[in-house]
Amino acid sequence: MYVQLDSLLEQKQEFINVKRKRIASLYQQLRSSEQKKELQFQYQTCSKLFEEYKSFEYDSAFKYTNRMIGLAYALNEPSKINNAKVNLSFILLSSGMFKEALDTLTTVDAFALPVAERINFYKVFARTYFDLSDFSQNQHYNQVYNTMGNDYLEKALELSEKASAEFLFLKAWKYMRVRNIEMAIKTYEKLLLYYNLTEHEYAIVTSSLSFMYMLDNDQVKHKQFLVKAAIADIRGCVFETVALRNLAEIIYKENNFERAYRYIKIANDDAYAYGAKFRQVQIAYLLPIIEAARMNEVEAKRRNLIIFSLFASVISIMIFILYFIVYRNNVKLKLAKQSLVESHVNLQILNNTLLDANTIKEEYIGHFFKTISEYIDKLDKLKSSIDRKISQNRTDQIRDIVNQINLKAEREELYGSFDRIFLKIFPDFVTKFNTFFRDEEKYIIEENAALPPEFRIFALIRLGISDNEKIAQFLGYSINTIYTYKTRLKNKMIVPNEKLEARVMEIKAN
Repeated sequence: MYVQLDSLLEQKQEFINVKRKRIASLYQQLRSSEQKKELQFQYQTCSKLFEEYKSFEYDSAFKYTNRMIGLAYALNEPSKINNAKVNLSFILLSSGMFKEALDTLTTVDAFALPVAERINFYKVFARTYFDLSDFSQNQHYNQVYNTMGNDYLEKALELSEKASAEFLFLKAWKYMRVRNIEMAIKTYEKLLLYYNLTEHEYAIVTSSLSFMYMLDNDQVKHKQFLVKAAIADIRGCVFETVALRNLAEIIYKENNFERAYRYIKIANDDAYAYGAKFRQVQIAYLLPIIEAARMNEVEAKRRNLIIFSLFASVISIMIFILYFIVYRNNVKLKLAKQSLVESHVNLQILNNTLLDANTIKEEYIGHFFKTISEYIDKLDKLKSSIDRKISQNRTDQIRDIVNQINLKAEREELYGSFDRIFLKIFPDFVTKFNTFFRDEEKYIIEENAALPPEFRIFALIRLGISDNEKIAQFLGYSINTIYTYKTRLKNKMIVPNEKLEARVMEIKAN
């Protein structure tokens, strides 16, 4: 719950901005109605502005209640005059001006008010006497004020509908004043469960529940409901600071001075923002106490930090000396180990290279001995055939024999033979080489199909033939054609040009 409260405190200005936008809209409506001299609308708008300001900004609330009184007299409507006076009394009470609040309330004609507003009148009267009782330190007057407050509370109860939230709120308030803890808790919790309360009403109910749980010695629920009240105050932009101030006092008693100081500081800022001296005085006695405790804690931490720093410095010096000794002794071992590791790696690379080279040599030497043998047989047959023709004096048929030699087919057969042996040694070459291309540029090569000329160039590079002239000679191309094929492939690849041949050489043999 503290995390939620802290999060909302960080968002507090956003709630204030929303409220100020509503106030600005009402103010514009008031200005517009002033130009049209619409007194009824002005009174209603001032009433709405009072509701926005009454727990938000004392001076503005005071200003608009007085303006309501003036407009009510101009309209000559007794109910509006008396209702505006009740609102003024509420503001005076909130600022701690008890005498002025009572003086104003005594001028109100209760029977000139509609029932709902008369209930509110009795509530304000009751609260005034209850606050006087709480504020006074005299036992005799406490009893007098409580009795008068209860009388007005009873009058409000008599006028309220029995099933309404208003009635339950007043009933719970009465139970709280007479310290009937069990019934007060049940009634307030019923309000939370079954009625749709405004943020301000929710704050009052949860704050009251917190107080009752404190009397019931349930410290966990006492704090929980106080946090809920503080959260509701933030959402409702209530600057009367009661919940957060009381929460700061509890946390201070738990020795959590940092959080207590943060909360009491915010409560103090709210009190000054509200503008009522009474609210500022309520916090003034607590703020220095919490701040002093926080400063003592900070000072104690600072002293402990200095002691710890000195101790840590001594330990660090000792560790540094030991480290230097160990480091000096380990440098030679580390260098020797590094040399051995490098030698091992180089030996492994050389070994892998030799294994690849041996595999390539075994396959290709065996294959090309066979191929050369076949070509020698063909040449021998060709020589014998030509010799026969010459001995038979059939020189005209020699041209036919020569024309039957298809060099292109022989070259294609050579390339096909090269492809088969290469893919036998490097079965994953096509798949791995295709990963160098963008998806849309990948080559699709069917099984047992010949390699494209571009692939064949890089197949030769993988075999260790990187000289373009030798590659061109083997494939029967010009050097420019080799360059063209290479450039065409590199333009389709995602592998940087300077790393391409190294990546090709990483393709492993079977």
